[in-house]
Amino acid sequence: MEMVGSSFANVIVSISLFSCVLLLLSLSIRNFLFRKGWSTRGLKILELFFRWLPIFLFLILMIRYISGHLFLNLSHAHVAYHLDSGSSVKNRFISLFVGYDGASIMLMSIIIIVHILLFLDKKIFIIKNKDMIDRWFSLLWIICLAGILPEQTFNLIENGYFSPINEELLFSSAKNSFFASLIFGILLGLGPHSMELDYNNKEMRLFLRFFAILGVFSILFGPLDAFVPLASTEWDINLFSEPEILRLGTIVFSLMLFCFIPLVLYYAENLDSTVPAGKNRSIGLAFSILIGIFSLLLSSIFLLYPHWSLSSIFYELILDIFPILLLALVFSLLPVLGLDERARPELHGWRYGLFIGVIIGCLNSSSLSLSLINGWLIALMFSLTIPIIVEKSPLINSKMKIYNLGNSICFVFLLILLSNLFSDLRIISTIFSIGFIVLMEINNSQLPKRKISS
Repeated sequence: MEMVGSSFANVIVSISLFSCVLLLLSLSIRNFLFRKGWSTRGLKILELFFRWLPIFLFLILMIRYISGHLFLNLSHAHVAYHLDSGSSVKNRFISLFVGYDGASIMLMSIIIIVHILLFLDKKIFIIKNKDMIDRWFSLLWIICLAGILPEQTFNLIENGYFSPINEELLFSSAKNSFFASLIFGILLGLGPHSMELDYNNKEMRLFLRFFAILGVFSILFGPLDAFVPLASTEWDINLFSEPEILRLGTIVFSLMLFCFIPLVLYYAENLDSTVPAGKNRSIGLAFSILIGIFSLLLSSIFLLYPHWSLSSIFYELILDIFPILLLALVFSLLPVLGLDERARPELHGWRYGLFIGVIIGCLNSSSLSLSLINGWLIALMFSLTIPIIVEKSPLINSKMKIYNLGNSICFVFLLILLSNLFSDLRIISTIFSIGFIVLMEINNSQLPKRKISS
């Protein structure tokens, strides 16, 4: 048996990644061409082209994947591992969802479906900026293509013969993979749009809370194990190494931050709009960044030291933390150039950089990346509480300072308590995230009230 990569699929995936970069830069490219005299109609066509190209390219891969199963093309590795020449139409359809490959590509297909539906129906969400949605979607899609999409899905077999898995195992895996794809696909499809919701709308605020809690609990109760290959006795498990399995689960886990971060952005916007920056703003920025850096470092050491050696942890920290801190620090400088008009633009950029850094950093993921998410939550919490604690302003009273300081300390002790009670990082991160929401809601209730539209 010889397995080779499909040159056609590799080319499409490579062009897809390039199309995502174009979508990320779409607004800048259009502004440049506008200054060169392009017509409004031409720019609109270019905008739609950039927006739909990644979707069109993925549909090519999706059609190829589906046709290979329905027409029993046994040269496709995924087809050969699950079907034979006598497989029924029902089994051919069910096999689309089976195993690591099936769950992954179906997850991406549901993300695309949800994204298209939300873009076509403008009445579902009141969004602030379509171009920002394009950017968030391009980031999500780059991670999906580079991290979630399994290469072996499109591998071809030469001179090989396989015995398909039994029907009971086929249906069991397909059921778990279908629900995993549906749950995570819908949530991730909503993610880029939720990043740009109108936070002044009361219903949208309720949705953000519900969306964040649902996303957090899906990590704990969602069938993440559906992304793990089927029983190793049924085929060559060497094709699905343990690091690869762990990597996929960590990437999906990290991408679920798309459910959580919109609520954090609401907290940040409410703080900046109700409490303008006061005296000691630069000190607040410095403390926020320093505490954020130390929280990323110490949370991983604290959670992993009983299981890993210190040398192993520090080696992985260099690989995982560098892109996160680099992006976070770069983004904290961008608002200084006039790219943001918020009360505390540097901290706003710092939060965005932390988010994007963790999402991109998960491509080099290991157990360390899961532990980093807890440090990431502490960094976010302090970026929202430190300004209230250290700044001096007529709008900041002693009661607000006490609440923010007390809740920040409680948050750190919560991580210590959870890490002593549980060993599963999914449990720790889920409860820790809920704790973040509860404590920030308490802090948020102490801010001056602003008018919210119904």
